[in-house]
Amino acid sequence: MRIVNLGGATAILEHRGKRMLFDPWLDDGIFHGSWFHWPPVHAQISDLGRFDYVYISHIHEDHCSAGTIRHINRDAEIIIMDRQPNFVANFLRSHGFNFAKVHLVPPRKGLQLADDLFVDMIEADPANEMSFLIDSSLVIRWGDHVVFNANDCQPHEEGLRYLKAAYPSIDLALLPYSGGSGYPSCYVNLTDAEKEAERERILGQRIAGFVANVKRINPNFVLPFADQYVVGGSRANLNRYVSHGASPDVVRPQMVAAGLQSRLLLLNSGQAFDLKSRSVDPNEPYRAFTEEDRDRHIAESLLSQTYDHQRISFGPTVAIDRLVGHARDRLWAAQERRKSFPAQRLVLDFTDSGRRFEIDLARQGFNETDIAAQIGEPFLRVAGDDTLMTMLLIGHISWNIADAALFLDYERRPNRYDPSIYVLLNLLKV
Repeated sequence: MRIVNLGGATAILEHRGKRMLFDPWLDDGIFHGSWFHWPPVHAQISDLGRFDYVYISHIHEDHCSAGTIRHINRDAEIIIMDRQPNFVANFLRSHGFNFAKVHLVPPRKGLQLADDLFVDMIEADPANEMSFLIDSSLVIRWGDHVVFNANDCQPHEEGLRYLKAAYPSIDLALLPYSGGSGYPSCYVNLTDAEKEAERERILGQRIAGFVANVKRINPNFVLPFADQYVVGGSRANLNRYVSHGASPDVVRPQMVAAGLQSRLLLLNSGQAFDLKSRSVDPNEPYRAFTEEDRDRHIAESLLSQTYDHQRISFGPTVAIDRLVGHARDRLWAAQERRKSFPAQRLVLDFTDSGRRFEIDLARQGFNETDIAAQIGEPFLRVAGDDTLMTMLLIGHISWNIADAALFLDYERRPNRYDPSIYVLLNLLKV
């Protein structure tokens, strides 16, 4: 068995002449023109040949990209979690990707795909509502080998207990060490120094979590995996505050300190590791990219990139207030179903027209207010140009994707994270 690293959460697992592709994303400019591979990917999907199986962990474009999937042979068998609603299955249907077989794998029960191939799934943490709705991780028992692919689905206590009980010996684990978020990069209530401090704090927590998961899972080898990207275009200056390292080897110091360096597997894009011989192909040293390398790449190649919402504009006849009203009505209906009425203001600033809309999440309705007026705490203010905000309200861009793309400016006072507010924000659309 061997693993071929491509980049991000995209890799190929090969065993006994069969090939399984993980999370197809090899085309750049996803998330409405914002995300690009970093470290650079040295592979083109059209050059990788045919696949027997394709695992798609969830619907996000850095795991499930139409621009990559369209090049995959249609006799490949798709592996996704059995869940409702099934966003990946719906995505494949809506794009006309008619694969021969789509296996819906029941979590913690698994499915026998071939005589020597059994796959199982573990759900995301139920405490993280948005992740639980879409994410999955994969366990593969292929012949004598067991591989755990968590992609960017953070392992959680209940899932780890199941994993260790059902699969006590794991040869290879692909584990997240990073993440994609607009915090602290896009939060204007923070100074640059505060953003840098928050970046280091969050990154340190994530790496510590990576090391703790390695200790808990106890794999023979672990590959730092997923969320390897940079944002191009006019928001590229915010990359410096995103809470992930310039290279997966950012985990190395803590792995060394924990005495786990012999298990750490670092592979260049296009490089393969054989689990039996423990050899790499091509036999080249790992390149640890620096922040200077990343910044140079951005300056030379990505600053001129244009986002989708910068390519169009809506005329002044668009009734922004009516869109906000319809979105607020839909959100209020969702709040009533959920019985969620937090004492929090959600403020929307349309920066081109200078219009502000204030939503008290504890009460029905909304108000248009002076964009320069003081806002009563607690509040989350979200600002963007008129076209972007309109595309968010009509649902063409989702709020959480705009967040990962660093499109929006936020002000949060007090600066305290309440995940329920962001869940409600994602429901604000007509």
